[in-house]
Amino acid sequence: MSTVAATTYQDKNGAGHLAAGGFLKADPDSVAFTKTGNGTAEIKAGTTVAFSDGSQVNFDTATAITMPTLSAGTDYAIWAAPDGTIEADTSFTTAPTAGGRRIGGFHYAPGGNASLDPAGNWNNHTGGDTTPQINEYSFYDLKWRPSVADPRGLTLVNESFWTGIYLMSDSTRIAPLHKYNIQPARDGKSPQKPYGDGTTYGNVKPMNVFECLSYYGFRAPDVNEFQLLALGVNEERSIGGSSPGFTGDVSDRSKNEQTSAWGVFDATGVLRVWGRESLPNNGQVSGVTEGRSDKLFGISRFALLGGAWFAGSDSGSRCVDAFISSDTSSSFGGRGICDHVILP
Repeated sequence: MSTVAATTYQDKNGAGHLAAGGFLKADPDSVAFTKTGNGTAEIKAGTTVAFSDGSQVNFDTATAITMPTLSAGTDYAIWAAPDGTIEADTSFTTAPTAGGRRIGGFHYAPGGNASLDPAGNWNNHTGGDTTPQINEYSFYDLKWRPSVADPRGLTLVNESFWTGIYLMSDSTRIAPLHKYNIQPARDGKSPQKPYGDGTTYGNVKPMNVFECLSYYGFRAPDVNEFQLLALGVNEERSIGGSSPGFTGDVSDRSKNEQTSAWGVFDATGVLRVWGRESLPNNGQVSGVTEGRSDKLFGISRFALLGGAWFAGSDSGSRCVDAFISSDTSSSFGGRGICDHVILP
């Protein structure tokens, strides 16, 4: 977690102003935006935005964000305009109002998050719903955000770390890495090599998944992170059928029941995801290095988490398997996590 000091200057009357490009909040330990309804939100009072020309806007009271027609599974940028307008837009590069500055964003999800049982009884968890709405844990701003360069398709877990709202995409060279309503990466839909021309790895062996995640700034979850990000799902349940289906499709086989409290879709009982825990063993089988080293690969197994569509009651937030590091399957995939950054 990194920190920087805010830069200010005084005008001739002694009033405090931000330097050009500054951004301040009344509470630096929370995000600058609040969800007020399924498709509505506001910027918090006490937020100040400075523009490149030295002008600034002070939001002395909570101010509603002007919304476009929202579409399920879509990321929206939040822009502040010099006239004090605050608005959401699908463009992350062009301001909807001239001179506007992008100061944050959010994800409009295809369904609602799970509710956590107040007594901590996960047997009472039933997952999310099928009502499209803003995921309140997907809000980020210039100083409260994921550590990766591209913040789209992510949700904040317990104010601790960010994770993909959706399973890792098969189209990994088309940002973001975690996308709605597409095929998840797995055997037959293998991830694309990050430095290549769109060709795929050919399989979802753990080292391939880890490398692809790492290229985009992510890492695979460990067991502790996974059980937290998946909390709230309908435990000991798989969706059934013959495939994981499309990412975030809550209308398919009651997949909304596998949505977590943080808005992680298909969290369990849909597709196993590789975890980063490993078991060293110098006797590991060959074939893992795939021509990139002649040395015998000294890791025998990696964790696989959450359970697949056919696993039945074995699936859940504490479902942990250990598969050989050269294994690959149409029921294996990936999901990334990254650090949470707060700047004062």
